[in-house]
Amino acid sequence: MLNELVIPAAELEVVKQYRGSSDQLGHYLKNQAWDPDNLPGVVILGIPEGRGSLCHDVAEAPDAIRRYLYTLATFSPAIRIFDIGNVRRGKTLKDTYAAVKMVAEELSALKLPVLILGGGQEVTVPIVTGFNVQESKLIIVDDRVDNSIAEDSPTDESYINNLPTGTSLTVLAGQSYFLGQNDHELFAEGFNGEIITLGNMRSDPKEIEPLIRNSNLVSFDFGALKSADAPGQYRVSPNGLTGEEACQISWYSGISTSPVWFGIFGYAPSIDVSTSGAMMAAQICWYFINGISKRLDSEPVDEATDFEAYHVAIDGLEDEISFLRHPVSHRWWMEVTSDDCTNFPVRIPCSRKDYHKACQNEIPERWWKYFDRLY
Repeated sequence: MLNELVIPAAELEVVKQYRGSSDQLGHYLKNQAWDPDNLPGVVILGIPEGRGSLCHDVAEAPDAIRRYLYTLATFSPAIRIFDIGNVRRGKTLKDTYAAVKMVAEELSALKLPVLILGGGQEVTVPIVTGFNVQESKLIIVDDRVDNSIAEDSPTDESYINNLPTGTSLTVLAGQSYFLGQNDHELFAEGFNGEIITLGNMRSDPKEIEPLIRNSNLVSFDFGALKSADAPGQYRVSPNGLTGEEACQISWYSGISTSPVWFGIFGYAPSIDVSTSGAMMAAQICWYFINGISKRLDSEPVDEATDFEAYHVAIDGLEDEISFLRHPVSHRWWMEVTSDDCTNFPVRIPCSRKDYHKACQNEIPERWWKYFDRLY
């Protein structure tokens, strides 16, 4: 089915025109072929659709980003990266969404990390729908909440209202002057998530890593960056993420122990005269692949004998809270007992800070949130 829904990368003009040296990513990608018996470690997919956006030019973004991504440093062949190409644009916007959903279904069934080059951010909805899971865990990196109810709003400013029932949603890098109290209440009650403002994120940036590790998709709006760092924004704001912070988020997505998808959306080439915005987007994408190349661990399974175990008793809790720490990556998980578990409790990503809180006789907030969802 993928052959019918996707234009292969080899047929894209930007790929045909690429001429680079052997130490560039593009040289490696141009020589790769899909092998169902030897699946890649990460797939690159473009979604050139902009009809749901205030700026239709975002449809040109995937190939504009590719032009620079192909020139960046390559990785060890052991990672096996494959550029599958671009989703074919449908006759109507709904046709494209249907194609995106079907492509997401096929790729998610293979349990592969996917790097998405968008396009308008509203394609997040058919992507999540295509996962076909009871509860998708979605992280949106944006300076505001795209849940407009105005009739004339473009789809990419109202798409959050169309997410599948059961989606757990967290927003990273929100900016307080774009957020209302209703937004915070919506996320706490309607999406089982939260809004982490840019200021809170900066106060302890390592605390976002467990959140990303526990997600299915990180949907990154290019407008979350400060406009000086990232030309090519049609919704300009002088404040926002720095380029380094954006790359850190994509790197965290790459090192995740689950096959997290990472998508970058909302870049408009026509208003990026210097093309430095395209290079910024390409570098953010490169760090996602770099993160995948740096993975040192996997999730704890069964008895988790390869992990260090710590058991902490807390006043008021009948059972101890058990923590697991990987001896190489030093990443943490904690256990939450559930009636649904026959052999092993639920294990959720956490941080060293959560362990220290427990040691101080304080129940970690992450534990409480998950416990509330179970009961």
